[in-house]
Amino acid sequence: MTSRSFAGFIGRVIAYVLVIGVALALANAAWNFLDLDRNLALAALRSQVTPLVAVAPIACALLAGIARPLGVFATFYVVGAILTAPFALLHAVVR
Repeated sequence: MTSRSFAGFIGRVIAYVLVIGVALALANAAWNFLDLDRNLALAALRSQVTPLVAVAPIACALLAGIARPLGVFATFYVVGAILTAPFALLHAVVR
């Protein structure tokens, strides 16, 4: 791996960390606004987000190294899952 390709990889990781981090901040705000922590079953689900957020940017950057559109698709797939999770869980709890 050359220094130029390594620098590109690090740049992609940083970009994906920023995008996924903003999505996680918005999801945390929605989670707190919707007061989903009062349900103990859902509070346990919230702790499972940390491994996803830790691994997702690296996996997306590796995919983008192979095929850039695939990495971008994977990133926005993860962002969509993070952003819709609080609302989907609220819908499941209310019913």
